[in-house]
Amino acid sequence: MLAESPDVAAAAEGELRYGFRLAGLLLVPAARVLTELVADAQVFPVPRGPAGLAGVINLHGTIVPLFDPAQGAGPRADIRPTRRLALVFDRDEQRAGLLVDAAPEPVRLLPAAETHRPAGPLAASLRRAWLQVAAPGTARTLWWEFDHRAAFALLAAAQPQHNPDAHTQVTA
Repeated sequence: MLAESPDVAAAAEGELRYGFRLAGLLLVPAARVLTELVADAQVFPVPRGPAGLAGVINLHGTIVPLFDPAQGAGPRADIRPTRRLALVFDRDEQRAGLLVDAAPEPVRLLPAAETHRPAGPLAASLRRAWLQVAAPGTARTLWWEFDHRAAFALLAAAQPQHNPDAHTQVTA
């Protein structure tokens, strides 16, 4: 009897990744993307900032913008700093983050056949479908590989920039 190779056994168990929940989606960062969980980030709102921009944090000396896709349009009522859970992607000046409700969780994933992508503001940043390895007889959960750079570009572009002169009335 031949023993199963470690590579075959590992493939059968799935790839271990960390996933997070955002805007009703189950997401995993792309492979080899640096992420950092900031458990008690002091988020400073940006007065008159775009609607999806939750604020900024100082992370290791770098000012990092944080986005919140769940944040509605319109001006923020309160500009006092808050403490939130943030997931930051990339390094140095490339850093940007998302406010999340829960810490990422370890998940075992297998590549899924291409499936219908969900609609929503983050749909264009979903790259690859994955199925969570589940116990026999239980339903498998669908996760999406998340292109953070595409998502941040979409969130930044979708938000109208505040123009203080737009509300100034000139009388003759």
